[in-house]
Amino acid sequence: MPGIKIIKGTVDRLAHPPKGQKLFMDEALKGFGVLVSANTKTYVAQRDIGGRTVRVTLGRHGVITTAQAKREAEEAIGLMRRGINPNEQKRAAQGRSITLQEAADLYLQGNKPRAAKTIKGFRDAMRLHLKDWLATPLAEITRKMIYDRHRRIGKISGPYAANATMRAFRAAYNRAMRQHEELPPNPTINVDWFPEYRRDASISAEQLAAWHKDIQALPNPMRRDFYLFILFTGLRRQSAAEIRWEHIDLDKGTLLIPNPKGGTKRTFVLPLSDFLIEVLQRRRVENKKLTPDSPWVFPADKSKTGHIAEPKLKPAHKANMAVPFSVHGLRHTWVTAANAAGLSSYDIKMLTNHMLPKGDVTAGYIGPHIEALRASQQRVTDYLRRLI
Repeated sequence: MPGIKIIKGTVDRLAHPPKGQKLFMDEALKGFGVLVSANTKTYVAQRDIGGRTVRVTLGRHGVITTAQAKREAEEAIGLMRRGINPNEQKRAAQGRSITLQEAADLYLQGNKPRAAKTIKGFRDAMRLHLKDWLATPLAEITRKMIYDRHRRIGKISGPYAANATMRAFRAAYNRAMRQHEELPPNPTINVDWFPEYRRDASISAEQLAAWHKDIQALPNPMRRDFYLFILFTGLRRQSAAEIRWEHIDLDKGTLLIPNPKGGTKRTFVLPLSDFLIEVLQRRRVENKKLTPDSPWVFPADKSKTGHIAEPKLKPAHKANMAVPFSVHGLRHTWVTAANAAGLSSYDIKMLTNHMLPKGDVTAGYIGPHIEALRASQQRVTDYLRRLI
C-alpha cells in the first residue's frame, strides 16, 4: 500500500481507479488511510485486532474534512490498540439506543401472520399504557420500571390489562433482541404476573332452559339467532359475526369459515345440523325484508363493518337475564355439550377447528369426512334441544 501525506490537496489529486478500490495509508499516522474507488474517496482507520484486520469507516472526503477524519482516526486507532473493535462498539451503541416505538414497529413489520385482534391489542397496550415510554431506549427501561408500571396498570385498569400490556412489551423487546443481541435481558423477568381466571364459563345443563327463555324474549330477532347460532355451532364470536351468504350452501348443508382464528391457512368447512339450517333459512327470509342488500347473515345497520360487531347485551336486557353469559362462554357450552353427547375428542377438535396435538400420529391418517362430522354435529344439536 503506497504511503502518502494525507492532506486535503493530496486527497483531491488522487485519481479514481477504473474499477475496484485502492488504499492509500498516511505516512505520519499509522493506520490512517483513504480508500479510493471509481466514484468515492473514503477516510478509514485500519489495524489488526487479535490477528484479524479491522477497518473503520470514518466518512467521505468532501463530507468531512481531512482534519476531522484524522482526529476520528486517532480515536479509533487508540481503541484498537486496546483490543476494542470500534465497529462492534458502534453497533452496540446503536442497539442500546433502539426505542420502544422502534421495537414495536419492528415487531409489527414481521412476516408472522397475526390476527387483526392481536394487532389491535398490541397497539392498544402501547398507546394506552406505555405511551410515555415509546421514545425511551429499551436499554433504559429497567426491571423496577417494569414492575412498578405493571402494578400501576393493575390498580387502574385491572389485572388482565396489566398482564396483556406486559406481554405486548415482552414481545416487542424479544423481537428487538433478535436484531440487537447487545440489549440487556428482557426486564419483564421481574413481572409478578396477576393470576388470570377463565371468565367465559359455560352455561350448565340445568341453566340452559332459563337462558333460552330469556334469549327468546329479546326484541331483536337477529340477535336472538346470533346467540343461538353460536351455541349450536361453537363458533368464535368473530367467525360467526363475519358469515356471509356466499359462505353458505344450504343444499349441501355446509358453512365455509374462510378466515378463522389462525388466519386463512386454518380455513374450514362446518357441517350444519337441521336446527342450524332452520336458523339460516329464517335469517334469509327476515333479512330480505329488513336488509335486502346486505351480504351478511347477521347484519347491523349502525356498524361500520355492516355486520354485528358488538354482540354484548344492552344493560337493560342484561339485567333481565336470569343466567349471565358471555358470547365466548357459548362456545365453551357447545364443547361441554359435545362431551356429554359422547363425541370423540377428535370430532370436537375438528368441529371447533382446534389444532390437533403434534404427537397425534393417528389423526394424520384420518380425513375430516364431512358426513361423519355432520352426524356428530347433529348429536350435539339433539342434546342441546332436549335441554332447552
